[in-house]
Amino acid sequence: MIRFSSRMATPRFAVVVTISLAIVAAAAAPPVVVAQGEVSMSVDEFNGFAWGTPAPELYARLGAPLQADTLPGEMVVLAYRDSLEGSASVAMYAMLGEVGLVKGQHSIPFDEMESTGGCEAQFVRLRKHLLLKYPMIVPEDRSRNDSPKAFCEAVLDGDAAWISTWLDPVSGARAMVVIDAGQPRLNVVFESAEFLAWVESRKSDPSSGS
Repeated sequence: MIRFSSRMATPRFAVVVTISLAIVAAAAAPPVVVAQGEVSMSVDEFNGFAWGTPAPELYARLGAPLQADTLPGEMVVLAYRDSLEGSASVAMYAMLGEVGLVKGQHSIPFDEMESTGGCEAQFVRLRKHLLLKYPMIVPEDRSRNDSPKAFCEAVLDGDAAWISTWLDPVSGARAMVVIDAGQPRLNVVFESAEFLAWVESRKSDPSSGS
């Protein structure tokens, strides 16, 4: 199963959406092609869709999602089959009421990275991808491997993790490449300032269960 939110990326945010990999694998349609790799001075979009893009515009370009999940607080997460840097992925778009698109995430299972050199090599490639995309933002890197095993094996045992974060100094939005300890997938996450404000509001709302 795929987790929409990364625990390492948002350690105090517990809202999770699960998406069946079997649904993605069974999809007959080819991956949706969207703009990638363009240079940007700020974290202001996901997969070619600007923050605030309304749901009808997203549907018009991508068609019907493989899965749609509604979360408390007017959040709807749409999942599409996609690919990123040579690996099949699930692209997830978080739509917040009338605000529109506020978060996006690519999730790539470790199994899909075997042909591209494994999880560590793919992390390095995707980190380089974001370095080129955001040349004016210096990322913050955190990593660990508490075992003598190879990195990807140690991740599966819960002994290793790696995250690189690009924080937009103007808007407060951020982009991340994340491998969480114990999680057999790599996530590339883009979060708008509106999404982060929504997270804070959910934490302060006793009825939200956060």
